[in-house]
Amino acid sequence: MAGSIICGVDGSDSAKGAARVARALAGELDLGLVFVHVVEANAEQAKMSAVAERLHELGAGASDVDRSAAWLVEEGHPADRLVTIAAQADASMIVVGSTGPRSSLLGSISADVSRRAPCPVVVVPPGGDARLNGHRDDRDSGAHDADLAGGIARLGLGSPP
Repeated sequence: MAGSIICGVDGSDSAKGAARVARALAGELDLGLVFVHVVEANAEQAKMSAVAERLHELGAGASDVDRSAAWLVEEGHPADRLVTIAAQADASMIVVGSTGPRSSLLGSISADVSRRAPCPVVVVPPGGDARLNGHRDDRDSGAHDADLAGGIARLGLGSPP
């Protein structure tokens, strides 16, 4: 998992957007991808089974990037587990969604991860994955690509696309 992208997922729309961004980054940067779902401590077996079943369903319709991805189900506090996994894996970055109100910009988990992460953190705001879903306005694609390339270069994560 060294150098991988760690992506927190929980079934929310915010996490789905983060997963789309993580997939795109993993493909662009040729990095491994690890999806991490965290359940509360002492979760009931039924909840763990439901999470495992959902991961199995997701795997059946996975893209090439997702097929090579690792999937972890962890127990504990989401921010704690994401930060710990990223440190243990010497991750290149963590990608999380943001469910916080626009005034605060970050949800509590994404804010906590951002403060404690051992690597860069990409926080995907609601709708932040829209350009990856074919909704990109072609008039601004050059600017977006230049921004992405510049961001990748600044992070030291490889050659710009």
